[in-house]
Amino acid sequence: LKSPHGRLRLELIWRQLSDFMGKAWRADRRPLQVLDIGCGTGELSLRLAARGHAVIFLDPVEEMLRLAEETARALETPPVIPPRFVHGSLEEACDLFGTGTFALLLCHTLLEYLPDRRSALGPLRALLVPGGFLSLVAVNRWQEFLRLAIRDGKLDEASRALAGDVRMDSLFGLPRNGVLKDQLQAQLEAAGIHIVAHAGIFVFADYLPAGKLEDP
Repeated sequence: LKSPHGRLRLELIWRQLSDFMGKAWRADRRPLQVLDIGCGTGELSLRLAARGHAVIFLDPVEEMLRLAEETARALETPPVIPPRFVHGSLEEACDLFGTGTFALLLCHTLLEYLPDRRSALGPLRALLVPGGFLSLVAVNRWQEFLRLAIRDGKLDEASRALAGDVRMDSLFGLPRNGVLKDQLQAQLEAAGIHIVAHAGIFVFADYLPAGKLEDP
């Protein structure tokens, strides 16, 4: 995240999220109840906490929660509402916090790691208050095809990836299955989650050789 291309991706997502929040809540400046599911290092949610929102960080990996806590402690100005850090998974979230609790859910780059994506969408819907919003970021399945073809020049592997036969790159060494927009949209609608905005996060750095990625 601290590399040039990592910062670029983070800023793109933050701009899209903050612009949408400005339109969704307009002049309403009350603190929102926010849950970041699979928070990782929590970079985006710490920005929400700094804006005065009540944020809970949820992750099944204790090391990730520690990183998020360390980042929070290092802030020059502590959030007015201290963030909470909870060890747990999406499957446990309704039991941990109750249903109809959050005005905003963040679920970023998590669905592609779950063995059954559709079963995760019900809990996401249940956690939201009426009129609440879900910010969902998922890896496009076609990304791996383009990376193999453009960055690596591995056209045979790219052809297999086009057919869905190649496991996608993963930072954590875990199996990862990219999503197709139309398929995910149908699954969200079936779970009662209606799409009100959509944006791509296309970063040219995804297709640069590794040696170029540290060049500011």
